[in-house]
Amino acid sequence: MPLIEPMTPAFASYLSDESRTQGQAEYIAFPRSEEEIALVLRWCAQHGVPVTAQGGMTGLAGGASPQGGLALNLSRMDRILGLRRDSAGTWLLRVQPGVRLLQVRKALKEKSFQISQWDEASVAALRDFRPGEAFFSPDPTETTASIGGMAACNASGARSYLYGATRTKIHALRVVLTDGSVTALERGVHRARGREALLPLTDGGTRRVLLPEFETPPIKDAGFYLRRDMDLVDLFMGSQGLFGIISELELELTPSPALLWGVTAFLPDHAAALRYVRALKGQEGDPLPDRPAAIEFFDRRALRLVEEQKAETPAFRQLQELPEDYNCAVYAEFNPRDPALFLPTLSALSDTLRRLGGDPERTWVARDGRELEKLLFFRHTVPEVTDIIVERNKKNEPCITILSTDMAVDDVHFDELFHIYKHDLSQTDLDWVIFGHIGENHVHPNIFARDRAEYEFGLRLFEKWAADVHRMDGTITGEHGTGKLKKKLAYIMYGPEKMAKLCQFKRAMDPKGLLGPGNILTEVEA
Repeated sequence: MPLIEPMTPAFASYLSDESRTQGQAEYIAFPRSEEEIALVLRWCAQHGVPVTAQGGMTGLAGGASPQGGLALNLSRMDRILGLRRDSAGTWLLRVQPGVRLLQVRKALKEKSFQISQWDEASVAALRDFRPGEAFFSPDPTETTASIGGMAACNASGARSYLYGATRTKIHALRVVLTDGSVTALERGVHRARGREALLPLTDGGTRRVLLPEFETPPIKDAGFYLRRDMDLVDLFMGSQGLFGIISELELELTPSPALLWGVTAFLPDHAAALRYVRALKGQEGDPLPDRPAAIEFFDRRALRLVEEQKAETPAFRQLQELPEDYNCAVYAEFNPRDPALFLPTLSALSDTLRRLGGDPERTWVARDGRELEKLLFFRHTVPEVTDIIVERNKKNEPCITILSTDMAVDDVHFDELFHIYKHDLSQTDLDWVIFGHIGENHVHPNIFARDRAEYEFGLRLFEKWAADVHRMDGTITGEHGTGKLKKKLAYIMYGPEKMAKLCQFKRAMDPKGLLGPGNILTEVEA
């Protein structure tokens, strides 16, 4: 089978990612190695063919939906390559970019690895690794996400409140650049000097580029990460294939907690929910004995959607019954290293709930992994139901894609942003819900457009919110990447001057402009 194949109807599923953004391409390739990625990129450079990198196709921003050219699908680069422990005792796992998150989790939990091609050092290290001793902490909702895709959009999830986003857990990586050369980078070893970045090439040479003359916001952000003197590993986090194609990653693993437990509390109104969240974060009252790993919010509409879907979908009927008189819910998960923190933390939460009008007796508490799975199932059901609704509406109007924001701001501005969402949506006849990662100051307003007019109105509303977030020095993408769907929002956030600098940097990294067509950037002359 040739490495590069014509795009035919047999490959139609590779033209659209989870956002339902429909793309088109002339070619497709499924490399199995770094060398094959380099061959494809050299062929594309020779023939002027644009390249869109793809992983698990789980993205919500259209980044993997190609706009012409070649779809470079990395799903067959799915091997775990090795394991080692550094001098500080941290476990590091080396993987190809197409490895799925679920695959990594299972291998670490069960100590089940295919080691026939591992080197001797990795095999020796594996002997000392205990099943479930450490885990890869980023946790996007879709566990079939590929590790390379998670890095390319700096994916996060609920537990990033405690553990950080994917960027912070990538220790090293190899990247194939647009001309087929390869750079190998290790965190803490390869850094920029001010704005000058020297990328070491595996053939002994270097690639010199100058970083843009601005810095990205110091908040949770799934877009570009730019700093003076930055670690060069971070240059490729959130870049969504614009600067090169990730061919290998080394993941920093986190020691597994001694206990997993969680609480879903029901609050009488949004004001009480926001105060409860501040208490969970230690911003109101005394800090909790243990810091949450995740803090999630669900408005009444989101909870009602789940209740309605239970009647239609048998798989959802195992969900717990919701209290009758509720307004919204907040889920908090805890991953303590010390089990003795459980009762003091639970007691403090009960006191806070009573003070804010909640009822500890009607609160869902999961005290072990099995019970926690029930709460996690409820949490993941909400985005699953939104996907069902979008797919149903798309059958009536093909232009419809997911209309969901993941904008984020700092602690000072979050309440203002939350009330903007609530006010603006309440003034419309749209069908909408709000839920998401409130711990890191970003929730997901989802608009369920039923026709083209509602879809276009929703897009305009997102543009208005992007301007609001820009005023607050926030970001238009807290976890899902920018891709194609948020390209206009990125322009609003960066503005013409910064966007021009980003385009200039893109040309330095990719002179022919072949990588990631249509993603993130709006061409602006510097």
